[in-house]
Amino acid sequence: MRSQGIVAAFLVLLLMTSGACGRKTPPAVPDSPRPEGIKDIKAVNRDTIAVLTWPVPARNIEGKGMSSANIRSFRIYRAELSERKIARFKPYAEIDMANPSPAILRDGVVTWTDRNLQFGLVYGYRIRAVSVRGGVSPWSDIVRVAPLMSLAIPMNVIAQTGDSSVLLSWNPVTTRMDGSHYDGFVGYNIYRGIEKGRYGEAALNKEPLRTISYKDTAVVNDRTYYYIVRSVDSPELPWKESLDSAEVSGVPRDLTPPDRPTGLTVVPGVNRVFLTWNENKEPDLAGYRVYRSTNRKDYVLLTTTLLTRTTFSDEHVTTGVTYYYVVTAVDRSGNESTRTEAKKAYVEKLR
Repeated sequence: MRSQGIVAAFLVLLLMTSGACGRKTPPAVPDSPRPEGIKDIKAVNRDTIAVLTWPVPARNIEGKGMSSANIRSFRIYRAELSERKIARFKPYAEIDMANPSPAILRDGVVTWTDRNLQFGLVYGYRIRAVSVRGGVSPWSDIVRVAPLMSLAIPMNVIAQTGDSSVLLSWNPVTTRMDGSHYDGFVGYNIYRGIEKGRYGEAALNKEPLRTISYKDTAVVNDRTYYYIVRSVDSPELPWKESLDSAEVSGVPRDLTPPDRPTGLTVVPGVNRVFLTWNENKEPDLAGYRVYRSTNRKDYVLLTTTLLTRTTFSDEHVTTGVTYYYVVTAVDRSGNESTRTEAKKAYVEKLR
């Protein structure tokens, strides 16, 4: 019996040893939950506000890819900078990526505004990102903002729409924000967006405008555009822009009618008059209208629905009467062409 026990123990030990002789797989090491440090922070000062923008980190501190969905929030720290004392950065704001308002998240870039700064102070900002797993990024570099009084905001901005254009106009700026008179250079920058409250980073004009109007022709009809105007104190960078003007919007419309149809031919028949004309070639053509008169003056519309063909049969005629016909073309924006030259037809009585 003792020998049987020894054999059984040996078999168990052999099985355990054989199981342990397989190839070992190193344990998986998860990627770091810490985002990389925030880079390329831009800070712009306009009067008593600072506008900070930065890209959402796309990697962790190990350089491995990290989706923006893995960023939970941003912590913003602010300090008053001075040469006489060490800057003490304190938590100032936090942006929740699930609900970033009042910050704006667009195309992977965060825009955040700090308002009510004080003239005479220098502010420093540092930002850290926090992942959904609780990892905190390293500190960003410090960006500095020194508030300076800007020119006054352009007032009474008006947008007038035309065909493939929006004309903006505003009152001239002659003062600073505090109302004091200003005799230096005054220019204007125009910003446009296709969403309310959101505009492109670059001005539409290549250099500050010296006029108090601007015609935007790089627009598409039937689309809404939003505009703001900022005054600027220098013809060259680094200039200082004012705060935003009131937002205005405009919807350019197609105001150009089609060419009038050509080649109108009128052929009287038995109890009817048959009309034909040449086809218009406008790409936005919607159809045609036919008008009739008995005195060349008081024309009545015969086609309550636009015709999509270039023929028409008038079967509501009276024998022994002379009729005059004209045709117009209409585009999809409702613009109607001028009338063709009138063509007459006499409806004879049956013999």
